[in-house]
Amino acid sequence: MIVIQQTLLCGFLKKAQYVRLHPVLNKLTRTLQTAFLFVVCVITQHAFALTLDLKQAIDYAMENNLLLKTSLLDKNVRVHELRILKQKFAPKFSLNLALSVQNEDYFHEDFNEKKIHSYPSMKMLSPMGTQIEIFSEQNVGSEKGQHSMGNALRVVIEQPLLKGRKKIVNTWSIENATLQNEIESLLLKQMVEQTLYQVILTYHALELALENITLQKRWVTNSARFHENLQTKVSSGRAPKSDLSSSLLQVRQAQGQLMQANFEYNQAMRKFKELIGITEEFSIIPHQKRHLTSYPEESAAMRQAIVDNDIELRILNLNKKRIKKQLEVLKDQQLIDIRLRGDWTTGRYHIYGLNSNDLTWNDSTNFNYPFIHQNGNYSAHLLVNIPLSGRQERYHPVFAAKMELEKIELAACQHQQALLEYINGLLEQRSLKKEQINLSVESVTLAAQNYENAVLKLEAGRTSLFEVMQLREHLQDAELKCNMAKIAYLDLQTQLELNAGLLEKKWLTT
Repeated sequence: MIVIQQTLLCGFLKKAQYVRLHPVLNKLTRTLQTAFLFVVCVITQHAFALTLDLKQAIDYAMENNLLLKTSLLDKNVRVHELRILKQKFAPKFSLNLALSVQNEDYFHEDFNEKKIHSYPSMKMLSPMGTQIEIFSEQNVGSEKGQHSMGNALRVVIEQPLLKGRKKIVNTWSIENATLQNEIESLLLKQMVEQTLYQVILTYHALELALENITLQKRWVTNSARFHENLQTKVSSGRAPKSDLSSSLLQVRQAQGQLMQANFEYNQAMRKFKELIGITEEFSIIPHQKRHLTSYPEESAAMRQAIVDNDIELRILNLNKKRIKKQLEVLKDQQLIDIRLRGDWTTGRYHIYGLNSNDLTWNDSTNFNYPFIHQNGNYSAHLLVNIPLSGRQERYHPVFAAKMELEKIELAACQHQQALLEYINGLLEQRSLKKEQINLSVESVTLAAQNYENAVLKLEAGRTSLFEVMQLREHLQDAELKCNMAKIAYLDLQTQLELNAGLLEKKWLTT
């Protein structure tokens, strides 16, 4: 049953690889493939080998890595906060209602009042600091049993003349949130690229661990065959018995190295599963066509690409821009606060007393005449606030912002110098890794030739079997070092792609 399921799964994966679809459909297809494999494994309750290429591993990590999921949730919150802040200059409406029952005794008058008051209002702030407030007052009720009503519209305008009249002062909260959002977006981009980088490195480590296991198994087989052949020679009297201990030691050493290779593979597998977000028990086999391609030799172009893509330098520049704008806002707060305020009212409101034609305005003993506000009431105010103390306390935020700006400029200068040295080091390592690959490949070729020559000599009786196994061990070491050199070059190539900003374009946009 399991063999049939594995055959079907392999056929499904192979067929899907030859279908050319839209990139979004391809990504969806790969996700469905992985999900289908998981479902079948749960149903059968048997673990099987899951073959993943590097592209599939990266796609799965982008959807299931816990750190990326958390960062995306935080990004949604920041975008929502910025959307709210951008509504700062939109009109704001409110409706206040009040129901009052009042009974008071006045001179020569028994006054009772039952009314409903409503105060619809609208407030608005302009980028230049102008505050506009419009509200209406609606009164409906009865006074001494007589129905009465009144309504009025009032407009209040306040304009700062010195402090708070610049656009940057009033839009600072929005611009600061926008810059912070850009910084967080860069950090998220950096996290995505770092995750890609870690997936590729762990995938390479998994490949190297598997290749080491294959080589160590081959060495265990060869050393065991050599020990068996030596036992045959000892039993026939063609070799001394003391040679058995040396060959047995070689077998035990090969077995120990195989155990170490299996342990390193399990460690690499555990780290790989944790990184891409797989929690199920699967035996994953990496499957990737290795391309030892190199970058063009134009070091100047590569150096410029790394400088342009450097996330930390871009964040420092954004922080510098943010502190400069904050400094303008803080300097504005040091000015004298002078405001011009005015209001204008139209309509009648606050009705008091009976509106009777029998009453006269000149009767000083009668308090029942109506108290009505007429149209066109207005007022104008000039408000001045001059602080006479606390100058150092008010200046401290400006001083702190200047020091922070100077620190950022020093950090940017130092980071640029360190970045150039880092780039030079990477380019020198690239040349070194290329030479190491060439030397390791040549070493494997020479070790293989020496081993083949020793085998021919052994057949002719011109050398010993022990020397042949030593040369085979040298070939084994050369092959291990060659694999390590290739993986080290791939890791360095990935590091260059990371710093040049090519990983996301290479793996997530294709």
